[in-house]
Amino acid sequence: MISCLLIHVSRTSQGLPVRQAGVIAGETIQIGRGAACPVHLPDHRVALHHASVRRADDGSLHMDAAGEAMLKIDGIIARSVALQPGMRIEIGPYVLGVETAPAGHDIALSMEKVHAPDGHETAVGLKQPVTLEALGFSKRTLGAVLAVCILLVFLLLPMLPGASQALDKWQADLPVTLNGSWSPGSLTGGHALFEAKCSTCHKRPFQAVADEVCTGCHTQAGKHLSNETLHKRAFGSMRCTDCHADHKSRAKLRHDAEKCVACHGDIKRINPDSKLADVHDFATGHPAFHITLPEGVDADGVERVVRFRQQDKPVERSALKYSHKIHLDKAGISSPEGDTVMQCRDCHRLDASGKHFAAMTMEKTCQQSACHALNFTEPVEGIVPHGSERAVMSRLREFYGRWLADVPENRAQCEAAGAPANSVRATLDCVNDLARRNGAATLFRKNAECGECHEITPVASTNVPWKVTPLRTNHDWQPGAVFPHAKHGAMGCTACHDKMNSEKSADIAMPAIDKCRECHIGKDHARGKLISTCESCHRFHRDERK
Repeated sequence: MISCLLIHVSRTSQGLPVRQAGVIAGETIQIGRGAACPVHLPDHRVALHHASVRRADDGSLHMDAAGEAMLKIDGIIARSVALQPGMRIEIGPYVLGVETAPAGHDIALSMEKVHAPDGHETAVGLKQPVTLEALGFSKRTLGAVLAVCILLVFLLLPMLPGASQALDKWQADLPVTLNGSWSPGSLTGGHALFEAKCSTCHKRPFQAVADEVCTGCHTQAGKHLSNETLHKRAFGSMRCTDCHADHKSRAKLRHDAEKCVACHGDIKRINPDSKLADVHDFATGHPAFHITLPEGVDADGVERVVRFRQQDKPVERSALKYSHKIHLDKAGISSPEGDTVMQCRDCHRLDASGKHFAAMTMEKTCQQSACHALNFTEPVEGIVPHGSERAVMSRLREFYGRWLADVPENRAQCEAAGAPANSVRATLDCVNDLARRNGAATLFRKNAECGECHEITPVASTNVPWKVTPLRTNHDWQPGAVFPHAKHGAMGCTACHDKMNSEKSADIAMPAIDKCRECHIGKDHARGKLISTCESCHRFHRDERK
């Protein structure tokens, strides 16, 4: 146990010392700015725990600096020193003097602050602080002058651009605009153009931005609800800026997801007839995903779409025959270049937006590897274009017409010779006969050539005796949501779309909400997951929502 006589030294206006003594004790005596230190030195130049006094094994007392702190002993920088009477130890603006310990105490320390916090010398240095009165200024006068300056710079000058368009245009080009002091922060990227001209949006000072100002530029922005009655019930007197607050950052203009939940958390309150489920948070209160499929056209010729729950296991009636299992075989698929192992990206390529996939075509997607060529044979071989049934039949007639013209004896290949060999009618009948027979035997067979991918139906027509069912592939499975595939490029396609064993194009492999929740969380932080709010996947104010 160390018993220390601590002497606080202060000075009178004449510089005479005044000493006040107290006793502190402990196994060690801590020195620092922290309130728990017995030797308390309240100054920011002193560390919270600056040094400690301890007893060495031989019984002598030592002072050791803590952490990265340093001690100045009689003008020499050190980190540890054996305490001896007569030493002067400087710690920040304080001087600790080691004095001869009186009976009953192990050590005596005097403590005096000799440097003022602002760097001016105190009475010890015989120099007094500078005051306004000493400089000949009146506090009242100076306060009035500063108040006038504040009114001029921060009130009157910012109001001037609103009084004159010419002045507003002139000040917008200044390095520091007149009304810049009123700006609470940077405008979002799209609005940054108007940052120097507040009057673009703020038509009058001290008045909020009116909705008409927003819709004057954003003419394509639709309402949240097409029904005017429901729209007024949901939003009432709310303004655009109640949800879309600018002057937050250069990033995209965003809004608080809680404002969405204010309505969508109790959707029946807005529309008792609504079939939509309540939404609170993506992680804990979001309904299961629905997918949208085209279901033919209505009486007016408008394509009709139907929303399905994924648990109902809907199928896509695209009229296309396609087996992902065959094309994604890990052993490879036969091609003119040998066995080729195909990847999803061989056929599915993103468009320029990175949100959807570009449309697949026969020429660019299926025929680029020469795997799917539209060949016909017997009695001769040729290739037809990938097009309408009429275009295919026209190419067949053109081919056989040229074949018969080159060698008239080839007309013997026809089932009925008909009129004399030089008859034009007989040649045309032969051309049509060869085209129909060869088309039926090769191109328009079921499960071969065209029928390998398309549904083909014979029809009672002489010119075009077959009908290919038109394709109706789905382009946007969830039109109410936004999903940027480009941002998910680090993941494999089959991690979300399980198509490896799919044998039919009717199979739908859209991921359910649980798959998204493996990586995405709601508004609250979670280790290893991404925060996802309403606007992460949804966009509003779109005309197509009307």
